[in-house]
Amino acid sequence: MRTLIVDDEPLARDYLCSLLKAQSDITIIGVCQNGREAIKAIRADRPELVFLDIQMPGMNGFDVVKAIQADDTMPLFIFATAFDTYAIEAFDTAAVDYVLKPLDATRLSRALTRARERLASIPKGTLISAVDKALGRNTELQPRSQSQQQKLTIRDGGQIQLVEFDHIDWVDAAGDYMCVHVGPKTHIMRCTMAELSDRLSSGPFARIHRSTLVNLDKVTHITPLSKGESLLHLGEETTLKVSRNYRKAILHLLN
Repeated sequence: MRTLIVDDEPLARDYLCSLLKAQSDITIIGVCQNGREAIKAIRADRPELVFLDIQMPGMNGFDVVKAIQADDTMPLFIFATAFDTYAIEAFDTAAVDYVLKPLDATRLSRALTRARERLASIPKGTLISAVDKALGRNTELQPRSQSQQQKLTIRDGGQIQLVEFDHIDWVDAAGDYMCVHVGPKTHIMRCTMAELSDRLSSGPFARIHRSTLVNLDKVTHITPLSKGESLLHLGEETTLKVSRNYRKAILHLLN
């Protein structure tokens, strides 16, 4: 397994490296000391397994997972933490695992065994489910009523949010979980892209990638690229790429 190590503590990184080098089927492809380095390395090197520290300054381990959840491929994560107060049961019952610091060779061996067993079949949505559970979220797609045709119903943290279609900027998918971006806030709901596309069909939404929906009314300008691709700019903060396979969705904007 091509493995990446992410930890802001040099001693912890070195010790984990020494333990993993004793595993014949583990190849360490990189070591990162913060979340931003981790995101860059994951996207560039495509590791199969990532040992990810939860408590890091700036961008923590959960932030890293959220940042790459819409990517085409996602590695298996084993979380490392000095505290057992996180939702360990959520990790154990989903397709993620954990190791407590200071690292124990026996516990590490168990985590690696689970990684070997699950690597080939892990659905990305299951990982996002575990992270949501760890953060205390319980989200699911709610059935719509006639009075809610222009509002998206999202259950989050024991509350039901009614989000108007016009307020949604864009949506990206992570397996059976959707990230609904509304201004600076992101709502997470459980459904498929096909289900949500149908739910938003009465609004100004277009599918520009197999994992991305965008509110076309939010697009301020477009940058054409080569090979039929384009960049959609939603103000100054957000830029989304239009896959050439979905170019027809924005042709009317290009004429």
